[in-house]
Amino acid sequence: MLCETRMQALVISPHPDDAELGMGAAIAQMTDLGWEVILVDLTDGEPTPFGSKERRKAEADRASKILGLQDRLCLDMPNRHLEASLENRQRLAEVIRRYRPDMIFGPLPDDHPDHIATAELVVAARFEAKLHKTNLPGEPHWVATSLQYYSMHTRQHQSPSFILDVTKFWRQKVASIESYESQLANSAPPNTLSLLKRVEIAGRYFGMCGGVQYGEPFIAASPVTLCSLSCLTAEYYHSRA
Repeated sequence: MLCETRMQALVISPHPDDAELGMGAAIAQMTDLGWEVILVDLTDGEPTPFGSKERRKAEADRASKILGLQDRLCLDMPNRHLEASLENRQRLAEVIRRYRPDMIFGPLPDDHPDHIATAELVVAARFEAKLHKTNLPGEPHWVATSLQYYSMHTRQHQSPSFILDVTKFWRQKVASIESYESQLANSAPPNTLSLLKRVEIAGRYFGMCGGVQYGEPFIAASPVTLCSLSCLTAEYYHSRA
């Protein structure tokens, strides 16, 4: 059930910056509402042309402060070779049992192999975390709501389950992405859009689809239950801001 009460959310990201690109404004909105938001990077994102483990960690720390994250951790799974293995599933399930979130977010599977593996891991770890009579530490925990955010890697998307109005928090999203200077240093090929320009266009497009200035789309793993039909109107959030 989705309603404006204080909750805890666990956001799973294949690499540092993926969550900011896909749902950075939603994270800022959740922390603004007083939610506890924990971000889990499965890999450190390295190697990249202008990055290093130390530089990416510093960039992720800056982005975390901008978005108001409660906590952020990296599971140090292998970048470029991430697999939806039983070992990785159990490691992520342990995190779920430790934090016991009300809601979990992961990326949609797209053409990036690490994103496909992450999407599979989120589904599997969510199931694994609820099991009794296992060797996993902690008590069983079932995450009631599972949502997927969109990736900037893909050029074609399925229709979202819903679009979140993130107009008020768009500048925080952009600022968090700008923290990743090492990744923005990769200049766009000739006659193509820069990463920040693509983010801007996508935000405005999904905002237009939802009748607002900026929007972030999500896919729900199961039907979303609302506290009130008024939650379906953009005016509902603005009237309470």
